[in-house]
Amino acid sequence: MRDRITAIIAVLLLALLAATTYWYSQTTRLGALAQPVSREGPDVVVDRVAMTQFDAEGRAVNKLIGERVTHFPSDDRVEVVRPRLISLREDQPQLDAKAEHARVEDSGARVILSGNVTLIRAASEDGEPSMRMTTDRLVALPDSEQFSTDAPVEIERGGSRIHAVGMDYDNIKRTVKFRSKVRGTIEPSAAPTGALSR
Repeated sequence: MRDRITAIIAVLLLALLAATTYWYSQTTRLGALAQPVSREGPDVVVDRVAMTQFDAEGRAVNKLIGERVTHFPSDDRVEVVRPRLISLREDQPQLDAKAEHARVEDSGARVILSGNVTLIRAASEDGEPSMRMTTDRLVALPDSEQFSTDAPVEIERGGSRIHAVGMDYDNIKRTVKFRSKVRGTIEPSAAPTGALSR
């Protein structure tokens, strides 16, 4: 009988030891896990990145390059240091926009460039001169190649130079609408060849 009681006590002690060991291992493991990612802070930070966007047919339409890219999960925005946004459409003159900072929203559908923004459109094959636009803030819709600002802006195109406050530019239609305080000089169009001959 005494041996039986000793065996029962031994089994109980082993069971208690096993339960204590299991509890301790679980507590230690859970405490050692990394803290969950904050929804307020960034979850991804990458240096020297180039991201290319493709259309439904698999053609590259634009590229965003940045020295540092930071993603924030709380609103799915991306912050880019020294961004460069380049259009890659074969049927349009290339656009090349640079700035100190960019905020990318709606999975790249909207890019807000800020700080020493420069947008250069290359000369077209049909003889249209290149264009250079400078401002401090520019909202880009890369899918439709539309750009707008409510800040002061300067545009140089050939020998023409225009200053204004606020602007809407459509690269597909190649139209610019100035909002206010427009001033500048416009280079006269060249006369067609032979127009002055008699």
